[in-house]
Amino acid sequence: MQKKRTALVAIVIPLFLAIVKGAIGFATMSISVLASALDSLMDVFSSSITAFAVSASEKPADENHPFGHAKAEAIAGLVQAVLIMVSASFLVYQALRRIALGYSLKEEGLALGIMLASVIFSIFLSASMKKAGRIFNSTAFEASALNFTSDIWTNSGVIVALGLEKWWHVKNADPIISILISLYIIISAARIGHSAISQLMDRTLPREFLDLIGETIRAHRPMAKGYHNLRTRWVGGEKFIEFHLELENELSFREAHDLTEIIISEIRAKIPNSRLMVHSDPEECTKHAKHPPDVI
Repeated sequence: MQKKRTALVAIVIPLFLAIVKGAIGFATMSISVLASALDSLMDVFSSSITAFAVSASEKPADENHPFGHAKAEAIAGLVQAVLIMVSASFLVYQALRRIALGYSLKEEGLALGIMLASVIFSIFLSASMKKAGRIFNSTAFEASALNFTSDIWTNSGVIVALGLEKWWHVKNADPIISILISLYIIISAARIGHSAISQLMDRTLPREFLDLIGETIRAHRPMAKGYHNLRTRWVGGEKFIEFHLELENELSFREAHDLTEIIISEIRAKIPNSRLMVHSDPEECTKHAKHPPDVI
């Protein structure tokens, strides 16, 4: 419920800002404000995708999706990253166009007022999305946080540019600052897109998680001899871990089962939101198994 409420707030506020920015942009003939209005509309669209992804990812596993629906969040993160880069590229185009053609503003004070309000709202939304991304380990919310963080810089840049041109008559301050901010946004969006693609391609967990798995197993020597066929992946807030656990030959079936459950519990405690599938093998059955060089 909290995830859905957070996603809904990220739709309503940008929609309000887009409408107000658009009206003031046309009234003041400020291209930067109109570009910011378009950026807010992109926020509405991308936040709608996030809300859909959050709703889909919370659905339990079913017959057609035995591993759940968590990849919906990664898809949303990738789509948002693309939208952010498109939006930033549009801002670069608008900035270059202003430099080439020149322009004059009217009622800069009104434009400054709405941009200041936009910064305040963007700070609130960015903090909310970051918190949600941290709590739920969600790529979609992290992408939204980046989106609203970029809005803070974009809106602040517009404020600085409007102020420079209004009070200090600095020519082309607005487009130059817009270009610098847009380049920052494009680079940051590319990082989010890379993270989303890694999840969609079932990239393995980071090295620190793999080390935790090995350390946990080695802590139970000599009964636990090692492991092989380790496979891991991460999607949204969930981490999937599979491996064959090598156990001492003399252990009874009950002892092997209990030790396996203990190791699974310890790994889950060290790696939150993890799903484990472990197959226990007697050591004598694993002589030809391929071991990672750092296990035994």
